[in-house]
Formats: sequence, structure tokens, C-alpha cells
Amino acid sequence: MNYFSDKTELLLLSAIAVATVGFLGYYYLSTSGKVISLLKTETGKPIYVLYQRLLGVVIFGFLPLAVILISGTKKLSDFGVVRPDSESYFWVMILSLVIVPVSYFNSRAKENLKMYPQIREKEWSIGILIMSALSWIAYLLAYEFLFRGFLFFAALPALGLFFAIVLNTIIYALVHLHKGFKEIIGSVPLGILLCYLTYLTGTIWVAVFTHIILALTSEWFSLWAHPNMVVKTNRL
Repeated sequence: MNYFSDKTELLLLSAIAVATVGFLGYYYLSTSGKVISLLKTETGKPIYVLYQRLLGVVIFGFLPLAVILISGTKKLSDFGVVRPDSESYFWVMILSLVIVPVSYFNSRAKENLKMYPQIREKEWSIGILIMSALSWIAYLLAYEFLFRGFLFFAALPALGLFFAIVLNTIIYALVHLHKGFKEIIGSVPLGILLCYLTYLTGTIWVAVFTHIILALTSEWFSLWAHPNMVVKTNRL
């Protein structure tokens, strides 16, 4: 293995710290009973889910951005924030052909319907539907910027491709601990694939678009399949 400068190692340590400590902070603040009481809401309500996702945008998006800007040694393009090319769109299209049918069949499972959609309203208005979709997009953009952007590209020069993927996948799996064994197992092949495609294309956008498609189709199919939920198209 090659030896690199202290700045490279320091950046990697910073990325690991942001990913781990940042997620622990996010999990605490997003599930704290004190916060829920301050918001005067309860889990599963639109305002609570919106709070969780916007909190994720701040911690997963703005925190690594701040570290990058403070370090002054790297540009956003060094972390995969570049314009997607035709190869990126090709991979998104291929993955979508797998994701959409899988989301459809998984959405009907009883275990899935106990957790999804995250908003547990019996009647969804068009406004809730749009708010949920937009907050998902913002959250996952920040989420992938952290994992497949900051953490992955910080690890590449220090560890090489194989160990960068291993590190990324381990941390990515660990942040799914609270969602149960099934999601932990499912996160491993997805994490490996998204890391490799990020390396292949040099951009985070395959991971971002893929994750967004996965989240939105899962939510919409789950909403449609849920026996106690309905979308009121005449309500904003």
C-alpha cells in the first residue's frame, strides 16, 4: 500500500468521524422524546418525518460540506460532485429496471407495511405526497453526498478501491442497525454496488438517483398497498 500525506489521512479520519458521530447525533436528535414534545407532534406525523429528513440534510449534507470548505485542500468535484454524463444515466436506467419491480413486490409484505410509508397518516393529501417526495430527495442527496461522496472519495487515495468500498459498506450497514436485520443485509450489496458505480463514473449521481428512485417507488407502492391508507386527490 502506498503512503500518503498527513492531509490525506486527516481528511479520511474527518470523513469517518462525520459519518459515524454525525449519524449517532442524527439518530439521537431525530428520536429524542424531548424534541418530539417540542415539536408538539408524534412519530409518523408529517411534521415529525419532515423534521427528521431536514435534520439529515443539515448533518449529512452541510456538515461534510463545512469540513471540505474549512480544509481548503479539495474541491467539491474531488468528491464526485460533477455533472453526470451519459454513462451515469445509463446505469440509473439499468438499475431502475430492477428497483421498480422489486419495490413493487416488497411493498405488499406485512413487515414492509409496518414501517412504510414513514408518514403514518390514514389520509394523504396531495400536499403531503409532494412534501414527502421533496424531503426524500433532499435527504437522500445529502445522505449520498456523505457516503458515496465525502467518505468514499476521502478513502480512495488513502486505502485504495477495495478497502475504500469495505470501509464505506461497513459504516453504511451499521447505520441501518435501527431498521432491523433485513435492511442491514440488504444494505451490503447495495452499498458495494453504489460505491463501485461511483468509482466507475467518477460521480455521486448514480447513487443519488438510484437511492431516490428506490425510496420514492417504495413509498408510493407501500402507500398504494396499505389497507388503511388512501390519497385524497381533492385535498391540497
